[in-house]
Amino acid sequence: MWACCCLTTAVFAVLALQSSLPAQAQECRPSSGREAFHLGWPYTAEYHDKNGTIVEGKPGPIKEDVTVVAEDSQGRFFMRFTTPDGRSRTRVLDPVAGQEIRWNTDSTKAKILKYATPVAGRPSCWRGPSSSERSPSTGRSWIEESQAACSPAGQKQPLSCRDICEAERLAKALPPEKNGFPKCDAALGETTEDLGMSVIKDIAAHGCRTTRLLPKEGNVLIENWSDDYGLTLREIQERSNGLKSLRELISLSRDEPSLSIFQPPKGYEIVTLEMQEVPCKPPSH
Repeated sequence: MWACCCLTTAVFAVLALQSSLPAQAQECRPSSGREAFHLGWPYTAEYHDKNGTIVEGKPGPIKEDVTVVAEDSQGRFFMRFTTPDGRSRTRVLDPVAGQEIRWNTDSTKAKILKYATPVAGRPSCWRGPSSSERSPSTGRSWIEESQAACSPAGQKQPLSCRDICEAERLAKALPPEKNGFPKCDAALGETTEDLGMSVIKDIAAHGCRTTRLLPKEGNVLIENWSDDYGLTLREIQERSNGLKSLRELISLSRDEPSLSIFQPPKGYEIVTLEMQEVPCKPPSH
């Protein structure tokens, strides 16, 4: 059977919003000694996803989506899931503007989530109002809590915090560097097999098969085929319980995406959510 498939990207981890407090004076640290900063390779990729489900402990219907993923050279990221009946949900991460945007076809409102504003001289923690989202493929709703932990202003920030040095880095950024075909390196607790070369949609691809042991789910077998930019062209996941997921490339463009795709379409009401600073929890031991 097929199981829910997720893109492997850290950008989905945390939602963050801008503080309603006045911005404090902030300065970027000298760039001397920093690792060279490169622009990214732009692309727009369309995938066909097949995901299995479990209903009352038994294999359920297969869920199919078309997923469009795009990234520009300055790091803006776009993802849209569309179901066979035409319903969709879209998410944009924009480090240049310091915000995240979400919209879907089940609502006329687009939510802009402003990244938290770091504080000068000290770390800070932030929390925003919960945001209710609905999946067009399952119809289920879930609540997402907005939170962020920021480094002191002027330092390199995590994605969930506004980074005032981002514009400076982009202005001085070097041309992008090709990643090359990913190596089949195994992390701790994994075994990896090199599958060699193949061709997917007339694009040369290199494959790796990884077996990963998860404490509650048993073995997960992951087969990934990537081009020489490091972009996934096909990914298959199989779990010990027989569930399986497949993501396969439909089309790929290496042109710079239009800036318009990183904004909600006309007709959506814009809702901006803001975050308040809260005390940071002491580290757990």
